[in-house]
Amino acid sequence: MSKKISRTLILSIEYSALLGSIILIVYSIINSNWEVTAAALAVVAAIIANFNSQRISWKQEDEYEADIDINFDLKTISRKVLLVIQNTGGSRAYKVNFVITPELKVVNNEIIKDRNLNFIEKKEKIQYNVSTTADMFAQNLSNERPKNYTVEYSFSQTENGKLIKKQKTISIEHYRRTTSPDSDLEDFYIKNGNISEKLDKLEKAILKIRK
Repeated sequence: MSKKISRTLILSIEYSALLGSIILIVYSIINSNWEVTAAALAVVAAIIANFNSQRISWKQEDEYEADIDINFDLKTISRKVLLVIQNTGGSRAYKVNFVITPELKVVNNEIIKDRNLNFIEKKEKIQYNVSTTADMFAQNLSNERPKNYTVEYSFSQTENGKLIKKQKTISIEHYRRTTSPDSDLEDFYIKNGNISEKLDKLEKAILKIRK
């Protein structure tokens, strides 16, 4: 039984028990049966507490498991477009493979159609240098490149586990009108916009030391 089906089944049972308890509370109040009301309220409190505990446990479980994401990255290196395959989960991902349609042209006129990777460690990235940002935007406009790519990929969360299959569409078009730094120089100015203020503080600190 898959994790999704198992969790759905557990939640269905809990919701049914919760609904039954609420109905019992209503009837017991109508009939002034306060002992039953108190018992039903205790059951409701227990179900809610169990649900909250379960939600935290499932979240921790999901964060620990391997999870692969594939996308274009325009921010790691200024003026460069990277294709990034990243393990965003908390453990090693095995048997990682992906297929890009249509095929993706990268630097040196190489083509990426598909790749097979034995594993990717947690939080690790595999990066391919695709193009300069300006060139790729221009090629998209002139239809030298497709604007959208479909990526079908799969991976396993254990060495001999079942493959998890996913599909998504990736593009750089949503970055076209963003205000992200286009060069290392602009990035420097953005990060050091308050440099005069920092120098004033440094000067005051030096004067205090001299006194």
